[in-house]
Amino acid sequence: MRSYRLVAALALSSVTGCSKSPSAANPPMATPTPVQVHTPARSPAPSRPPKQNSTGVAAVASMPPRARRLAPEGTYFLLRFVSITTPSGVVGLPPGMKVTALAHRDTSFEVTDADNHVFQVTESEITNDIDLGVAAGRRDAALQSRIQNQIATDVRKYDEEQAKRWAEEEKAAKQRTPGKPRPQ
Repeated sequence: MRSYRLVAALALSSVTGCSKSPSAANPPMATPTPVQVHTPARSPAPSRPPKQNSTGVAAVASMPPRARRLAPEGTYFLLRFVSITTPSGVVGLPPGMKVTALAHRDTSFEVTDADNHVFQVTESEITNDIDLGVAAGRRDAALQSRIQNQIATDVRKYDEEQAKRWAEEEKAAKQRTPGKPRPQ
């Protein structure tokens, strides 16, 4: 009976946040004592990284804002792919590419790239935050790598299928052609 009370007191103290020990919360008496509920004092924020829950998602913890590294005045980085038409054709500019602002009009910028192509972008297409520009470039590089790997895999599969078909056609052609008679 005493162990049952001890287990009940432990369970109750963990639910209510009581910091008293189970033996102090439930002295050996015949009549149970009422449990006092109190709110525990807030503990300081943990200094270790947040633990992951069962779904693998990190717990949200209040982290101090990172110090922004900004590019010099007039220097920006593309956040998305931009294609521009030039007299000699179409030029594609990847995310993360550095551009220089020439003029600012309402919600757009007139910018130039390293090859002196002048074009228009909106404010949402560029950033002066160096870290965001680098992250955009890395995301694009990772995406391009995945696409390249998928294309290489598809080409290998196609080549294997073609080689298999060619071998089957050769085998079928040999079976259709009667052997030449041997001279005697």
